[in-house]
Amino acid sequence: MEERSDRPVLTLIALVTIASVALLFAAWSRAPGVAGSDLVVAAFVAPLIIVGRIFPLQVAFRRQMVADTAPLFAACLLLPPPLAATTACAAILPAELYTGLRRGLLVRQVAFNSCQAMLGVFVGTLVFQSFGSQLSHSTDTFLGAVALGAAAFALLVTNDIMVFSVVWAQVGLRFDRMVWDYIRGRQDVLYDLALVGGGAVAAIASEGTVVILWLLALPVPLLHRAMRNQLALRRQTQEAVIALADTVDDRDPYTFGHCRRVAIFTEGICREMGLSHDLTEEIVLAARVHDVGKIGIRDAVLQKPGRLTDEEFAHIKEHPEIGARLTARFPDFARGTRYIRHHHERFDGKGYPTGLKGKEIPMGARIIAVADTYDAITSTRVYREGQDDDYARREIARVVGMQLDPEPVEAWFRVKLHGPGLAVIMNRRRTRVPPDG
Repeated sequence: MEERSDRPVLTLIALVTIASVALLFAAWSRAPGVAGSDLVVAAFVAPLIIVGRIFPLQVAFRRQMVADTAPLFAACLLLPPPLAATTACAAILPAELYTGLRRGLLVRQVAFNSCQAMLGVFVGTLVFQSFGSQLSHSTDTFLGAVALGAAAFALLVTNDIMVFSVVWAQVGLRFDRMVWDYIRGRQDVLYDLALVGGGAVAAIASEGTVVILWLLALPVPLLHRAMRNQLALRRQTQEAVIALADTVDDRDPYTFGHCRRVAIFTEGICREMGLSHDLTEEIVLAARVHDVGKIGIRDAVLQKPGRLTDEEFAHIKEHPEIGARLTARFPDFARGTRYIRHHHERFDGKGYPTGLKGKEIPMGARIIAVADTYDAITSTRVYREGQDDDYARREIARVVGMQLDPEPVEAWFRVKLHGPGLAVIMNRRRTRVPPDG
């Protein structure tokens, strides 16, 4: 796949940075003098923003969410627009520099994230103050509640628009498709709402005594630790299910590593199709354990060298349902259960277990079917030798529209099969020799 130039992203970040600095200077030039009490509030809020950015909450296996949304929203409610925006930028900048020095400093990331926080807070503060609502009255009147909601909405939407813009500049997909994928993959809304709610409560409670801001932040480290412990338990569960799927593969030396390869191929197809990160992760995780249901299939059937009888074939056709029932019990696999259940459906409706047809088959199952078919053709089995890539492509092209969905097939044909990771795996597979006997 041809790599895109970084120029659109760098240009966008440069424009955002220049516009943000210009806007901040313009806001300060028109602002009245800053009250000493506002500077005290800013001094209390800034450390909370820094801590919230440096210590994110772990909301998924490979996804973290920064917790600075709460103090940023509190700044929107407690400070005038230019001071709120300056506090946000002054706090995010050192936090991003600290994080960048630990993980590899990217100047463009530091600049973009600092400007994103500054603009989001600035817009949120302007919206809140446009209602003419006093913070102390925000919970007493309907207009005050509307002002809080509008300010939170402005903050979150401004941040989302900026993130979407830089991702769009980097990926370069069709705008309408990118919008839909972004909305569909936006799974952190509830966390955002919880954080802005916490920020509102902290701001209202601390309006008279700003030190309460820090008192309300005391439970955050405990929450951070509890979420990490919960995540560790979920990771262990996920690894146990994956290990079970690998054990199933290892029962037959000819299918050794099959689920692992299918997962890699599936990821290539998903990325080529431009699916969102979260959807790709969901489908790939299902592909990684798609044959785990074969644990319920007898070895005599699973490893039979000759043609299966009708009874034996009916038995082996049970494995998608077995796998779906098994994985449905675990939260991290539950969303991908439908892909596991239907990865042997055919595009013409002649597959199993339920005979779904065309677009009735979940997209993830149709993608896994392509990856599964390719690996089945190119792998050596007990009853035949594995075929080369050219043969596999011809065979897959022959069954397009009947067995396989044309869209993921076309995406697979565009994928560079001989990238570094795939090349190593494919070479290892071709040179593996089954044990004697």
